[in-house]
Amino acid sequence: MAKSPATFVREATGLTKQISGIEALGMALSGMGLLYVFNAVVFTPAFYPNANPLVGPLIGLLLILPVAGMYALFSIAMPRTGGDYVWTSRVLSSGVGFVINFSLTLLALSVIGSVSPWLSQWSFSPMFYDLGMLTHNAYYTNLASTLDGTGPTFWIAAIVIIATGLIVAGSTKLAGAVVKYWTILAVIIGIIFMAVVLSAGNSTFISNFNATYPPVNGTGAYQSVVAAGQSQYGSFNGVPPIFSTATLAAGALGLLGYLGFYYPAYFAGEVKQNKRSQILAQVGGSIIFMVVVTVIFAVAYFGEGPAFVNAIAGLWVIGSSANPYPGIPLASGLSIFWTHNTALVVLFNLAFAGTIIVMFVSELFVLSRNLFAWSFDRVIPSAFASVNSRTRTPVNAIGVMVVVALVYAYISTFNANYLSVLFTYGTAGTFLAFIFVAFAAIVYPYRRKDLFQTSADESAKKRIAGIPLITILGALSFVISIYVVYALVEPAIGGATFGNTLLYGIVPTFLIGIVIYIVAYGLRRGQKIDLNLISREIPPE
Repeated sequence: MAKSPATFVREATGLTKQISGIEALGMALSGMGLLYVFNAVVFTPAFYPNANPLVGPLIGLLLILPVAGMYALFSIAMPRTGGDYVWTSRVLSSGVGFVINFSLTLLALSVIGSVSPWLSQWSFSPMFYDLGMLTHNAYYTNLASTLDGTGPTFWIAAIVIIATGLIVAGSTKLAGAVVKYWTILAVIIGIIFMAVVLSAGNSTFISNFNATYPPVNGTGAYQSVVAAGQSQYGSFNGVPPIFSTATLAAGALGLLGYLGFYYPAYFAGEVKQNKRSQILAQVGGSIIFMVVVTVIFAVAYFGEGPAFVNAIAGLWVIGSSANPYPGIPLASGLSIFWTHNTALVVLFNLAFAGTIIVMFVSELFVLSRNLFAWSFDRVIPSAFASVNSRTRTPVNAIGVMVVVALVYAYISTFNANYLSVLFTYGTAGTFLAFIFVAFAAIVYPYRRKDLFQTSADESAKKRIAGIPLITILGALSFVISIYVVYALVEPAIGGATFGNTLLYGIVPTFLIGIVIYIVAYGLRRGQKIDLNLISREIPPE
């Protein structure tokens, strides 16, 4: 009688433990993007005009900590490539595990597409505009206008996506070094930015802004922006109250910044001293992100002036001509009103691009591991589980991620509604998937008592008042995930368009995963491979 093919492609993954705890932390923080704070200064007042933007990161942290704790504990209990794919496959079913992880992977890739236009439109274009204003050189301002076009925007995004893919495919050590050293550099740039803003102060910002743009009806440009924002958009005159329903709803936007905290879970099998590294990267990384972003945010917010930030953000989002600064008024672009030092202005603008580029390195590294895990379990062709003998990386899997990211970049570049895609499709879809991961965490100690009891690490079996800690964190994460999806229905970025985004964006993502799994199940069954066996044992390291 012919022997049935083995469950897994081979007896070992072929991936080695090359990633340190600091590099895992760098992956998480790069996925979150420390210097995205430059655009966060605009987003909260623009989309939640009555919310207090200063407490958004804190609310986001309080909401994300249970989810980060859940992911860290699962990563310790089952430290395997693929993260939540492995957990939900083993606790619930192989089909559920694949569909959820497939959706999370596609959603994360959509974020690469959504933010890729920012390279040209929100970093390089503002940089040359600023240089043109500082040097009175029309060449720079014309170049800024050119870079804002869809053609240059797409090709710059495509080149960067391919280049970061080559970094990830070329060497795990190189990818780890890039995210580690960029994290350090990002903190240093953040400190320099705050020093410049604090030394210049709000009065210098107002003076330089009024000197740059002509008055409106005898009123200084700065004061005119404030007045126009309040009359045209209803922007808040000052700092909005902390305790309000709007501020609580803005916590959903605060959570957006933390997406990336869970990336180390996907390469847990490659991490040295995994237990300590996962806690440091996922829980510690979330805390570090909150502290750094909150401090930089506060400095920029008061450095521009609360009423001004609220107003110019509102004018930007409605496309009002009363906003004299072209494009999005990022804190990095507005740095010309605190300093006329061209080197510093270039540094801050390029730092925003650097945040995007290194995020691509982090995401492509992480998401290729998910494709590798599906292939290793035979859900998709085994070619994607191959590890290059020279680079020791899953080159085929990385190549697929790059291609899909390029498709998303093309769609985002030529679709003016990519902001709504980023927030409603990416964030809401991610937390819809988290609901299933949270349910798996709740039932894990009971449904898979064998795996829970035999976990090699005692911390993964910790109990509080007799209830497994992972069950408690899963329950909290379940409630939080439902809240986030609900909160995203309310703001301007979702609102009336959320139903269409849900119908045409989020639901199809899950449906595609279901179709792929059904087809794979049928094909493997014909090859006498039972994919149900996936849920019975943990894959080898």
